[in-house]
Amino acid sequence: MDFSRLHQLGPDFLTSNISTTSLPSTFLESFVPGYGIISQIILRLFGIDIGLVASGCVILFGLSHAASFCNSYIYSYFDRYFTSSVSIDGDDELYKEIMKWATQQRMTRISRDLRAQTKPRETHNDSEDDSDDDDDKSGEHGLFNYGKWASNVPPRYEPNYGTDKFVHEGRAYYLSRERKDKKAPWWGDAYDEFMTVRCNGRSTQPIKNLLLHIRQWTLKNEDQTTSIYRPSPKNENGGDTTWNRQSNRASRPMRTVSLGRDQKRIIVSDINEYLQPETRRWYDARGIPYRRGYLFHGPPGTGKTSLSFALAGIFGLHIYCISLSEVGLTEADLNKLFNELPRRCIVLLEDIDSAGLRRDNEPLPESAPPTIADTKVSAASEPSGPRKSLISLAGLLNVIDGVASHEGRVLIMTTNHPENLDEALTRPGRVDIRIPFTLATRTQIQDIFTRMYGTDTRKSLSRTQTVDANERYPQKLKRRDTKSLTEDGDDDDDIEDLLFEKPVSQALNKAALEQMARDFASMLPEGRFSPAAIQGYLLTRKREPQRALNEACAWRDEQLKTMNERGPNR
Repeated sequence: MDFSRLHQLGPDFLTSNISTTSLPSTFLESFVPGYGIISQIILRLFGIDIGLVASGCVILFGLSHAASFCNSYIYSYFDRYFTSSVSIDGDDELYKEIMKWATQQRMTRISRDLRAQTKPRETHNDSEDDSDDDDDKSGEHGLFNYGKWASNVPPRYEPNYGTDKFVHEGRAYYLSRERKDKKAPWWGDAYDEFMTVRCNGRSTQPIKNLLLHIRQWTLKNEDQTTSIYRPSPKNENGGDTTWNRQSNRASRPMRTVSLGRDQKRIIVSDINEYLQPETRRWYDARGIPYRRGYLFHGPPGTGKTSLSFALAGIFGLHIYCISLSEVGLTEADLNKLFNELPRRCIVLLEDIDSAGLRRDNEPLPESAPPTIADTKVSAASEPSGPRKSLISLAGLLNVIDGVASHEGRVLIMTTNHPENLDEALTRPGRVDIRIPFTLATRTQIQDIFTRMYGTDTRKSLSRTQTVDANERYPQKLKRRDTKSLTEDGDDDDDIEDLLFEKPVSQALNKAALEQMARDFASMLPEGRFSPAAIQGYLLTRKREPQRALNEACAWRDEQLKTMNERGPNR
């Protein structure tokens, strides 16, 4: 390397390189120690004034920050005065509806920033188990492998936290999903979620139209389902009791409820008339409280709760179930729950006779409400009968139709023993219509059999072939020729011995099915078996109507013998 040019450095080696087109050397020297020496060397060796380069970098840095500041200011100004937004809290039902709608939109298919989830939502959807995949997911010995079946279900993809842009009906929208830490995160989630929907323009009407579209989309997709709500445990939400959606199941058809057609017509017509908008105005004009109450009474297993769910499905109402005998439920909790109910819904008070309501002159239970652990330990030692509730009869009546009670809801109370109810609870005005449920009549038995083995409008549970109607028991599963997974094969042999060949659905025409239903109904006495008991018997033979018919007498005799041994009061 040639170092001869270094000798040409004069006495100004240490002087400042001051130029009218560059920053003073002293200014740069304060930020970069040794800058003066380095700049002189580069200037003499290469003839480059790095002061110009440094000045250019500083100018570009300043311009970029100025542009960023201006852009931020302009965006903030535009966002404040020329955009509209609507915020939705994460605990609102609308938030869940928007997220479900967003998962079906194009933005979740083209976005490069998604959030994948495999854990179920807080609300269970019973219809999520429905699948069009009929591939055999059975194991080596014919056992259905749920894990193998569920492995084909893809994760659920939804917008991640941040902002996503999407277009709906030709207008651009911005969906921002954020979360913030809770002030008191020692219960439930440690953060709160919220969502903001934004669009350009000085009117929120486009966003309102979008939210209305999402609600209508949700209603259309959930038209055949019923949402079920129950009070949340007190160890959630900071010890506060509130409604929590437990499940979203397929609506129950009215034809599956074992009840007389005249009784069905009475209650369906009455609720339909009550829910009409003009009915509310009619009540108000005459000063009548806009309420409707029903009492379903009868033995267990006769369909009281089933009718409640069927009514909710018919009229598109959510159903709110509550048991007054729930541990720790107070009058304040009950009043809060009723105040949180929507304007139109079905409130189901289950087993009102076993709630153990206190009279006005009866004191509160001396001991504190037992915990779940205490309940499990002492369950065997507690005497039979209803436990005294923390809710008084007067408190319940005040919640149902007190001065501050809300109107417009359908109240349904169920009981196995209507004679045990206080007259104040069932007087006219609180209970408008009573629907009695009885043990299965001959017509109901015939209907249950026909419904169980009738043509299914959905996908058939199994293949349908012509089989020998006299064959009462299925053959055992044939041994497979495949090698056992275990070394000795003993466990596999035990499994094969436990399994039977999958029954083949018998093809029955309508006339044959009706005849078998009449024969089956003639074998069972009226008023002795509940519809639930008969249905349970048929479920174990759901693909074998001939077997169900052949074994009906034996099952009948066994059940009657058990009833006689238990006595009339059991």
